Amino acid sequence: MTTTNPTSETLFNFPCDYPIKILGKDCKALQHTICSIVERHIDKLHPNQITKKHSSKGSYVSFTIRIIASSRAQLDAINQDLQDCHLVSYVL
Repeated sequence: MTTTNPTSETLFNFPCDYPIKILGKDCKALQHTICSIVERHIDKLHPNQITKKHSSKGSYVSFTIRIIASSRAQLDAINQDLQDCHLVSYVL
């Protein structure tokens, strides 16, 4: 019996719907900044692709941005650019 290890490309059927979850301190610049970062890698975001939720104490805010991902390389690049942003605390 032969087993094959799936590659990162085979785990997803590209293109696919992909949620990017981002958490950071609640500040005015966060949403604009993360949307600009994501838009470097995809077409313009539509407001219905973005959901926002405040933490219970209001200090943090989380965003979920749903995109149509075209490749693992694209997802890795978006993830790295978001992690490099000083306004972003976590990317899931």
